[in-house]
Amino acid sequence: MRRIALIAALILGTLTMNAQSHSDHIGLGAGVLYEPAAEATIFWEHETRYHNAWEVFAQGYLKYDDKMNKLMDGYKTWAVGMAVKPCVYRARNRYGSLRIGASVGSNTHDFLAGIHAGYEHNYALKHGWRIYWQAKVDVMLPKRDDLFRTSLSIGIKLPSHEHLKR
Repeated sequence: MRRIALIAALILGTLTMNAQSHSDHIGLGAGVLYEPAAEATIFWEHETRYHNAWEVFAQGYLKYDDKMNKLMDGYKTWAVGMAVKPCVYRARNRYGSLRIGASVGSNTHDFLAGIHAGYEHNYALKHGWRIYWQAKVDVMLPKRDDLFRTSLSIGIKLPSHEHLKR
């Protein structure tokens, strides 16, 4: 019995485990904002140790005018940027991260820059897939009518490449 336990311990000790870390994801998210508007984001995320991550993203934004029942012309914007996401909460099959980033982009007339801050909560599914929800505030510069954009988004992350531990 002791030999079997020793052999099992040696076999388990030689196996490598990934623990849902060190992976890349391609994601897509969509959200609604406090003022009648919508946004969509596509991104690539590189996860490091303990679910800390870097993200490169492209984002589109459309603002709706309730009074005229149409999309507002000056508020169709796009942006590209980068965010750092330090993990602040870990549990079994879920984790939460702060999301702090910056972006540059344009609307139909002007240059825009953005500073992004928020919280993202992820749920790990089988085969590296993840779903998430995100609450954030974007500060858009130069000053415009929508200086602060408060949004709530949901999305999915698909694994793009698994890094093997060495």
